[in-house]
Amino acid sequence: MKKLIISAIIATAGLTASAASATTYWVQEGIKLNARTGPSTYYHAVGKFHGCTKLHVVAYKKGWAKVAYKHDYYWVSAKYLQNHACYKAKKHYKHY
Repeated sequence: MKKLIISAIIATAGLTASAASATTYWVQEGIKLNARTGPSTYYHAVGKFHGCTKLHVVAYKKGWAKVAYKHDYYWVSAKYLQNHACYKAKKHYKHY
């Protein structure tokens, strides 16, 4: 029983450390990035992230990033992430 409690404490500490070390990334502008249940195209796409969406990367696996978004986790292709916010130019309207 003592070993089980110690194992649970270690596992919980590991999860907390992972969440604390999340790195902020943004989806590249102009694309829609599939959010998947696992780290490959063999896993189901459960939604899409639009360009410039802010994500928190918590893990990597063979070109895939595990991201935290709105209290849930998804896998996305890491090649479509950037480490800076998107620049969105304000539209200027000419009034006649």
